[in-house]
Amino acid sequence: MKTIIVPVDFSEAASNAAEFAGQFASFYGATVWLYHAYQIPIALSEFAYPVVDIAEMQKAAEHELEILKENTLSKLSHAINIHIRTEMNVLHLGLNNLCDELKPDLVVMGLSGKNALTRLIVGSNTIKAINELNYPLLVIPKMASFIPIKKIGFACDYLTVQKNTPVQLLKKFVADFHAELHVMNIQDNGTNPDPLKEKEGFIMNHLLKEVKATFHSIEAGEITEGVNWFIKHSKLDLLVVIPRKHHLLEKLFRRSHTKELIYHTHIPVLCIHE
Repeated sequence: MKTIIVPVDFSEAASNAAEFAGQFASFYGATVWLYHAYQIPIALSEFAYPVVDIAEMQKAAEHELEILKENTLSKLSHAINIHIRTEMNVLHLGLNNLCDELKPDLVVMGLSGKNALTRLIVGSNTIKAINELNYPLLVIPKMASFIPIKKIGFACDYLTVQKNTPVQLLKKFVADFHAELHVMNIQDNGTNPDPLKEKEGFIMNHLLKEVKATFHSIEAGEITEGVNWFIKHSKLDLLVVIPRKHHLLEKLFRRSHTKELIYHTHIPVLCIHE
């Protein structure tokens, strides 16, 4: 792992994510990029006009990033390289461009739930990043703190696992941290065994035989309920999920399991794509 990008908005959640990313970078000897995208506020009048100067906004953002950089470095036991970048842009567009330029190994984002409005804005940015970025994204809940990763949970739905599971990346995290891997499949209460899923389970077992994963079948009314029960019961340090790209109607009328999970868990959630 060489490059980690941290989008920040100077909130408490973003500062926590920056520190978390710094700890990861210290472990791997990686470089961190702190990135901030800003937009010029427009006066609400008949004739819209910017209420601040662009150069002033740029200078102020750079100053805040420098402060965050120094605060992050002060909390690390080993020095790392931290770069900053800020620009006038929409966050998801700027972040996509920066990722295409730097090809990061990991993007780290904080998730805030301080109030309904903050949760809506920050949460929507994080969900947009999960859906659009083609890079591993580590979501840091507000209360999460960096600890040695000893137990990793992988939520798997046993659907075409050989094609859709990023096995090499999953095995790398397990090997790097010398961690246990627990693969969990959540089933509805009272559901009869599915022969197809049993077959996919055997395939997954074979794919992960090198890391000696432990497999768990959990009955629960909701996926979120089952995963969070297992997190607490097994004392996991990291949860890995694969966000599925659903059709438009499913996006409109179904809740996002990934969104529910990152709001209700207190441990970091690593989202890796198929």
